[in-house]
Amino acid sequence: MQEEPTALSLRRDYGSWKVQARLIYPLGISAAATANTTDDAAEPPAPDDVPPIPLEAPPSGPAYFSWDEQSQEMSPEADAQTLFSQGEDERVVDGMASLTVDESEVGYLGVASGAAMLRLLLPDAQQKRNPMHAAGLSSRPPTSNPTSQSMQQHHHWLETPLWDSLNIGAIDLDFAIDAYFCLFHQSYPMVHEPTFRAQYAQVIPRPSGRSWHALAFMIAAMGIFTVGTGPTGTDRHLFTAAKSNISIESLETGNITLVLTLTLMSNYLQKRNKPNSEYNYLGLALHMAMGLGLHKEFHDWDISPLNMEIRRRVWFCMFVFNIGAAITFGRPLAWPNKNVEVSLPLNVSDRSLTNLSWTVPTEADHVTTYSSVIMQSRFHTLANDIYTRVISMPFPSATELLHLDDSLIRRWESSVAWYREDANVLPLFATGHGIMWWRMRNFRIIMYRPYVMRRALQARSQPQDATKTFPPAVQEAYDRCVREAKLSINSISEFLVSHAPTRLAAWYALYFIFQASLIPCVCLRNEPTSPLAPSWRSQILQTLRTIQLISPVNPSAQDCYEVIQRLCGPFLHPNPNLPTSTDERNNFNTDTETTQTGTEGVTSYVSSGPN
Repeated sequence: MQEEPTALSLRRDYGSWKVQARLIYPLGISAAATANTTDDAAEPPAPDDVPPIPLEAPPSGPAYFSWDEQSQEMSPEADAQTLFSQGEDERVVDGMASLTVDESEVGYLGVASGAAMLRLLLPDAQQKRNPMHAAGLSSRPPTSNPTSQSMQQHHHWLETPLWDSLNIGAIDLDFAIDAYFCLFHQSYPMVHEPTFRAQYAQVIPRPSGRSWHALAFMIAAMGIFTVGTGPTGTDRHLFTAAKSNISIESLETGNITLVLTLTLMSNYLQKRNKPNSEYNYLGLALHMAMGLGLHKEFHDWDISPLNMEIRRRVWFCMFVFNIGAAITFGRPLAWPNKNVEVSLPLNVSDRSLTNLSWTVPTEADHVTTYSSVIMQSRFHTLANDIYTRVISMPFPSATELLHLDDSLIRRWESSVAWYREDANVLPLFATGHGIMWWRMRNFRIIMYRPYVMRRALQARSQPQDATKTFPPAVQEAYDRCVREAKLSINSISEFLVSHAPTRLAAWYALYFIFQASLIPCVCLRNEPTSPLAPSWRSQILQTLRTIQLISPVNPSAQDCYEVIQRLCGPFLHPNPNLPTSTDERNNFNTDTETTQTGTEGVTSYVSSGPN
């Protein structure tokens, strides 16, 4: 049953502009209706038992819940008298979240906090600085900006203490940043390009001190990595430069710039085969984002349409990364599935929504920079319940999986005509569009592959029982897994034939095609005389050809190639002497285990996953 929306956002006139009302849904709904959301929805009447007073208010200042809780002793200018004159650090917000009336620089404190109650009792106090907080601010010695001083001294466009040792001056930073916005940004538009470029060119001030320089280096690192057509170490140098601007003390501050930096670091580390480091960075970014209130939108919020959209884009890109990582690693969802009230980003072009926009533009009916994250978010919103069932015990029945597939995933497939798999998409958006459909097919493979494995085990234990029949639902689950694997292999192969593989496309393509190829590998090894065996051989050979196309761009491709050869080499060519004995097929588990432990490259790559 479709759930009712939990909140309505932003219906208010601000001077001559109006932020339109949009429905907000929690991300954990079982039958999410995000695809059916309309902007002209009427606000439902409030029930009689709902308090008429607002229990929490939107932020009144431009900081949007940013905070800085660094202790005074963190300042290099702090003297001994400052360090030891106070028993406690008075700048830090009270740990009980009960004494804070002024919402500026304290982070998001929701309705369950004592501060929310206090603000209702002392509404006038929100216009005044908390005396304790003000005293802490005034008692801190004025500090100069070390980044600005260093830039003036060394004349470096971006700041890092490792500039010379990493030979950053030899890197074309402009090219690297252009590369980021040309490719990675079109799938994951976390950073508002016009704003960042203006900051990079120093047309407008660069915010957040050293965190901004870390973000700039991460954008450059991801740009170099994703558009590369061969192995290079340049992106590693840029990542190291970004890390040099981040320290453990950075976690005592909170702002969107730092959230973006941590999120990009996380995704970069995953693509560099450090999945657990990626997981930790992403957790830091998520908690900081919630501390900034990115999971909330407020009624009567005096915020410009562009700033609202920037917050939404950051939140939902993080959502996609988090869910993708959970599925890749087979771990429980760490993303909050309740109490999240954020609308999806608008499907608009950057020229339709600028800092001067006074109204929310009409959404486009074609692919834009933001279409990919919108469609991925809709998909994961619908698929999260399925994933939760798949990783739980007992494993869902074939009947249940088929019902979930038909009622949720098929709804997503038909939700937007202009994003269907065979839609004509501009080359700029082709990679993101392809990845979305590969991801969907991979998810279906994950859903149904236990039934393929069960069939393989039964074929091993009962090799002579060729007439065995299966319940209709079990047979359909098996057929869907085999079909999705074939479609995935065909789609990825066709994409790489028609598009020169960049490292970004090659990363996702290799992961998804390798996962898909394991299905015909299992089937062929255990039923080599099946009428479907020629099709399975064809799929595996097609996979091997495609992997060879990827190998110059992604070194892990060669490892994947060797694994498939070890699994299916003797079975790939029709031969009257093809091994068909039970003993030969029983080598399946042994070979698989040897491959996983003996081929470090593919093990690391597959565990890293496709985020």
